Amino acid sequence: MPDTVRLQIAGRDFTGWIGVTIKITVDQAADSFSVTAPFDPTLQDVLGAFRPFGYQIVRLFLGDDLIITGRIDNVSASVSGRDRTITVQGRALTGILVDCSIDGPLEYSGLRLADIALKICRPLYADFPSLLPDACVRWDNNTDPIDPARARYGQRGYDFLISLAAPHNLLLHSAPTGDLVITWATWFPDRSPVAALVEGEGNLLSVSASFDGESRYSIYKIATQFAGAEDIKGEATDDDVPIFRPLLQAESEVDSNPSFTATRKRTEAIARSFSVSATVSGWRDPNGDLWAKREIGRRIVPPTVTLRAPGAMLPTEAKYTAVGITLRIDESDGKVADLRLVQSELYGGSVPKVIPWAS
Repeated sequence: MPDTVRLQIAGRDFTGWIGVTIKITVDQAADSFSVTAPFDPTLQDVLGAFRPFGYQIVRLFLGDDLIITGRIDNVSASVSGRDRTITVQGRALTGILVDCSIDGPLEYSGLRLADIALKICRPLYADFPSLLPDACVRWDNNTDPIDPARARYGQRGYDFLISLAAPHNLLLHSAPTGDLVITWATWFPDRSPVAALVEGEGNLLSVSASFDGESRYSIYKIATQFAGAEDIKGEATDDDVPIFRPLLQAESEVDSNPSFTATRKRTEAIARSFSVSATVSGWRDPNGDLWAKREIGRRIVPPTVTLRAPGAMLPTEAKYTAVGITLRIDESDGKVADLRLVQSELYGGSVPKVIPWAS
């Protein structure tokens, strides 16, 4: 079956979209979509399926491949002359963790991250029983028991969980089935590239890169505090920053080795300072797999590519992980995929050996 975009709502399939945007990420809580189609207000089944504020369960397929299981968040309709259109937007089921506060216990003792996530997710998934009791959270790595873990009153579920996950180099995002996934990012550099992207060759349409010196520092010092004074300290340096630019932060949640937390802060800063995006034609990689495919067995590992684009100040080939993938239909180029790229080594906790902007 071709890569037809199909929304399935209450067992019924809807196709014929004239505008499509599908966003798949591993560093954000919920995948999302936006689709537009001609609208006929006399069709009762369409009115029922896309009733505003219905929070309908929806499954998005590309051909036979399930991409997103979620809910409809927003519906908009417009009329201009004889033209009527409807736009439907939705997110994976995990989107509710971004929106809603924790309504339940705020303190957890002796539990691992996945166990805490289960306690927070279960009430929010209660009307979707096929994901209960345990499948609403899956993980390819977990933490040791966190004691204690305290959320603030009114804190959103995702904000609290990511505050517990980040010190351990863990990411939280959604699976195609709607589960919350806890992924160990350290595995990302191990995946072999699925494509070699070179400026002016193959299906590479465009590349852009930005270099932000404000986000990068020469030394990172992390300290916990006890009774208002420094307690445990760790530090990491970035030798590629040629001037003295210190960053000191007090953290309430650090790894058992605080230098690991400092190293994570360094790699996060490097990732923020150097952003790369590439647009390729088609929704499939050279191997014929969807760019949105990221499951290898039970592990979630996004695709990696190599890239060389002198015109974007990237003359040296380097390896990148596609942490964000947007599939869309472009008026001039048809189906295209936008890849948000981060140097793969950063997810292993190390400063990349290859400097892409160095000739």
